[in-house]
Amino acid sequence: MLKLKPYIEDFISLIYPHTCISCGDLLPKGTQDVCPKCLYNLPKTKNHIIPVPQFLQKFEGIVKVEKLYVYSYFQKQGIVQKILHELKYNDNPDIGMTFGRYFGKDLLTESEIPPFDLIIPVPLHPKKLKLRGYNQSEALANGLSQALNVPVNKNTLIRNRHQNTQTKRSKIERIKVMSETFGVTDSNIKGKHVLLVDDVLTTGATLISCVEQLHTLKPKSVSIAVLAGVK
Repeated sequence: MLKLKPYIEDFISLIYPHTCISCGDLLPKGTQDVCPKCLYNLPKTKNHIIPVPQFLQKFEGIVKVEKLYVYSYFQKQGIVQKILHELKYNDNPDIGMTFGRYFGKDLLTESEIPPFDLIIPVPLHPKKLKLRGYNQSEALANGLSQALNVPVNKNTLIRNRHQNTQTKRSKIERIKVMSETFGVTDSNIKGKHVLLVDDVLTTGATLISCVEQLHTLKPKSVSIAVLAGVK
């Protein structure tokens, strides 16, 4: 039966061909979700090598962030938006793990990456988690964990309440609302280097709230890694 498996998979792919979520082209055998051409054209920021001030300014003067890593630029209708949509709404946590690994391998090219002790994903509210079935930030964190060989801690940071969309609120209003959204458990992260992971950086309100909560537990440092950033 094992010898027949590749032939069965090839036959199924003829009827239901796998296509790139970005350009729609057929995927070469052995690839998933995104074709090599679109991967090559991914709008990476490379801000782990050259800082992007527009990202850093979202946190300056508000909360202390040791390092900020943004894997790619978010562009409307672009490949990154399609990846995020696939990750969040098409029941595909594997794409999060895949891009988490890509992200982690890129970070390893930087010689001054902090010696992270643990990776903490931004949590979903239990109601949202039950509806989606998984936390997209945790999927990214798991991929980063595999690449960086750093354990994931998903119990320290908790989400106290479900938050509706904040697209019509200003950054100050978002920060005020989010300040009551997250909390922490009595976990031992004192003196440790923490990497906080989320899927997308827009105003920074969600991450600011999370960093503030984590700092109450007195870690050595808190850095941030996100898959996509809006300038």
